[in-house]
Amino acid sequence: MLKEQEDVTETMQRCFGSTKATAKVIFPERFNLPFSSLHEEIFKILDDDSIKQAVIAAPRGFGKTSLCTIAHPAKRILFGEKKFIVPISATATNAVTQGENLKRELLYNPVVKELFGPMKSESFSRDQWITASGTMVMPRGAGQQVRGNLFDKYRPDLIIADDLENSESVMSEEQRKKLKDWWFSDVCNSINRALDNWKIIVIGTVLHEDSLLINLLEDPAWHSVQLSICDDNYHSNWPDFMDDAAIMKLRDEHASRGQLDMFYREYRNIPVSTEDATFRPEYFQYYNEPDLVDDKNIENVIMIDPAKTVKLHSAQSAIVCVGIDRASAKMYVRDIVAEKLYPDELYTQAFEMAARMNAKVVGIEVTSLNEFITQPIKNEMSKRGQYFQLIELKARGKKEDRIAALVPFYRQGYMYHNKICCGGLEGQLLAFPRSRLADIMDALAYVVEMMELSERYFEPPEQDDPEDEFKELDYDEAVNDWRYV
Repeated sequence: MLKEQEDVTETMQRCFGSTKATAKVIFPERFNLPFSSLHEEIFKILDDDSIKQAVIAAPRGFGKTSLCTIAHPAKRILFGEKKFIVPISATATNAVTQGENLKRELLYNPVVKELFGPMKSESFSRDQWITASGTMVMPRGAGQQVRGNLFDKYRPDLIIADDLENSESVMSEEQRKKLKDWWFSDVCNSINRALDNWKIIVIGTVLHEDSLLINLLEDPAWHSVQLSICDDNYHSNWPDFMDDAAIMKLRDEHASRGQLDMFYREYRNIPVSTEDATFRPEYFQYYNEPDLVDDKNIENVIMIDPAKTVKLHSAQSAIVCVGIDRASAKMYVRDIVAEKLYPDELYTQAFEMAARMNAKVVGIEVTSLNEFITQPIKNEMSKRGQYFQLIELKARGKKEDRIAALVPFYRQGYMYHNKICCGGLEGQLLAFPRSRLADIMDALAYVVEMMELSERYFEPPEQDDPEDEFKELDYDEAVNDWRYV
């Protein structure tokens, strides 16, 4: 008996300090897969009380709703940590449904009953209810009044907004503005800022580049986490949920329907506007890399866009290889590296790509970093005995203008992507000019300057010699000895 009591005490102690432990111990049927490393970022937000307002953008199927509207508020209720919880959703119906799901777990979950006893009180309506531990739960839909509500002497101390926007309302500029005004004036002013016991959490999936979710992600006052089902090369971030093959299949299905932008929104949380996108999914064409291996008409060039700081490892650098076929007017994006790299790592990656792709021309952006970039690369060429035609690329004009210069190349069908490595590039292009990252597409944009500086232009299509056409014509023999009457 004593051993059983010790086990119960230890279990409750684990759950008290961890939403992750609560999820696995109390709700094992809901959370039957191992958590990924990305989930740890969500748990940190939920359990760290020093984080007062946080926004989490997570892909569909990631379990964010169950974690944030079931496991976490249940933990706060069971241990009496919060007195007034407000779940918020896009509609009142959705909010009440979420509240009912939480209520059902508290009432009928066998582990809850065993560890904490009955949770039902005399006040248990659908619109608002109070648990036996003394916590009020008041579901609200977007636009409903939150500010000014009191439970006894308590103002809301835990507000959880899940999928606050839907695909229809988010397309209206007027509706987006109305939601933002309500959120910041009503919801954010409903807590008691004189106390240190409140927390506001927003979770969702990116639906629009001007959505409330995106605005909060970009707001420095909010702790933000933006999660993706995979990396730029479609390698899964949660193989127990979807492996690489499943992700690529999902991506291809969206692409075949002309909905690649939807894949990036729903599963990678990259905002894309379908209203006036500069680059569209239908512009993207693909090729098979093995088909180019022995193609003698292709000249491979490499562009390097180093991080815009002397501390090169603190920001993203990009290296892009493009194969140019002037005879057929095609450009193939063949290889991409986009990482935070120390200078020596940047040189190594660039040289290895050049050797791998048999590139003889390397262009590198030089601005105020000229002395930090050009000389070390020349020195590295000499050291390795690996020589290229090195072209210094000047950052002329605005980055947005350089990238926009790629539009006619895509619209006219000149550009082809290696599907295996171009996920990050496509995500940035689709979100242009509001992409959170621009390193890959900025590096690619330098291919225009590279071609101009080296006077490389697409060649006109071959034309047959007109004399050959005349030779092929079949004439009757000439008529001789003409007589006139």
